[in-house]
Amino acid sequence: MRKKQILIDAQKSGKTLKVKYTYGSQPNHAREIIPLKIGNDKVIAKCLNSKTEKVFKICKLKLLSDQQYAKLEKWEPNSSFLTDYEYYVIQKGKRDKYIRYFLIGFVLLVILVLFFKLKQ
Repeated sequence: MRKKQILIDAQKSGKTLKVKYTYGSQPNHAREIIPLKIGNDKVIAKCLNSKTEKVFKICKLKLLSDQQYAKLEKWEPNSSFLTDYEYYVIQKGKRDKYIRYFLIGFVLLVILVLFFKLKQ
């Protein structure tokens, strides 16, 4: 009950909590959350590490002190965390960069060919 009351107090004040979540895609990593909505056994919170809203099971959350938080590895999004759209945008950006490099190279090649033809 104490953990739930701390979550409720943090929700009311907008306070950030340091937690370790022992479940999910990255178990036992430290996270900073801001509780938004609290149910009987779950909390919806803004995860400051991933900058998204997540659902956490209250029984799987461990509240951390600043010292405990500092010692734990921090949770960071990895490639499996990206949505399909985010992955598409990243890949499109890489593809566009290579197309730009190809076009610049092609234009330079045409300029060199014209330069040597005019020189003859």
